Amino acid sequence: MGIIITTTDSIEGARIIRYIDVLRTSVVVGTDIALTDLFGGSSAKYRNKLNSSYDRAMRDLKLKAQACDADAVVGLHTDFEEIFGKGKTRFVVSLVGTAVKLDCPLCDKVAVDNDAVSLSMLRRNQLVLSLRKKFEKDNYSPNESDWNNILTYSLTEIAPQIYDRYLSIARETISNMPLSEKKLMMENFMPFLRSMEFEEAVNVVYADITTAPYCTADIIKQCNLFCPEKIVTMLLPENKHFIISVLGTDKTRYTREDLRLMKQIESYLDNLPDTGHYIEGRDGLFGKNGTMLVCERGHTTAVELGGHCTESLERGLGICNLNVKGITEAEVAQINQYKEKIAVLSNLLSND
Repeated sequence: MGIIITTTDSIEGARIIRYIDVLRTSVVVGTDIALTDLFGGSSAKYRNKLNSSYDRAMRDLKLKAQACDADAVVGLHTDFEEIFGKGKTRFVVSLVGTAVKLDCPLCDKVAVDNDAVSLSMLRRNQLVLSLRKKFEKDNYSPNESDWNNILTYSLTEIAPQIYDRYLSIARETISNMPLSEKKLMMENFMPFLRSMEFEEAVNVVYADITTAPYCTADIIKQCNLFCPEKIVTMLLPENKHFIISVLGTDKTRYTREDLRLMKQIESYLDNLPDTGHYIEGRDGLFGKNGTMLVCERGHTTAVELGGHCTESLERGLGICNLNVKGITEAEVAQINQYKEKIAVLSNLLSND
């Protein structure tokens, strides 16, 4: 592809005239090798898998560099993370480097041959079509062989279908699916999502926050998919609990546009409509007159302004704890921490 990649911070014979951006890519690979096999003679197969995943990660990094019109990637750092489970091992290959522009490109751009298709491209597209047909069945979930293909070929095109099935399994709305396939989904979906580009993963996860909001919020938190741009599109009172639940999530890089949108979210939180109201009343038969909170659940509690309902919920589910805005003390704390993050970001970005 004509992109130079080096672990050094400079390139002999060339001068870096512009640092473009930090590029990252990750590849998740299932080896299908038991730990007993690894020590019993299958190390060559293991090594081949490792080399294959590294090569694919390098290709992804070169594509990213090409997309941002870079001539080279310097300061390359490679990280290998092994994940063991059920006697099998998978690993994540991660590459990080800085895309740069040189004073004179040291490599010729290789023209794309539109009249030829590589075997790997053919295989990849065949797998996408095959898996899409499988997902047309309501009880389908990828088996171990399917997951190996999904991870090896990074089949992000079918991520929306995988996510939809993941939510169905999480909500236990599929009853006739083999337990082994459910377990495979729960084990493999998160690593697959983390291997995707940030924008790709965000578009998949934020497409549906209503089917299983707590599950979706957990995915966003575990995969660091905080996206102010997406959250701003859902600033409605009915989404307040979901929005508050992901406020503590991070992203790897914040821009001034992110900060502007985060302040818009802050304004939405500051102006949440009242879902309860205050009345003047007596706390108990012999209590003093004072301010009473009537929360959105209909409980009436003596509180100070801004206080939280202390009534018990039915079936031993704890204390109501809602304030006049319909949010709990824990949620108020999350909002305050979010505001502190905005203050820090404002200071940092103002100094750029």
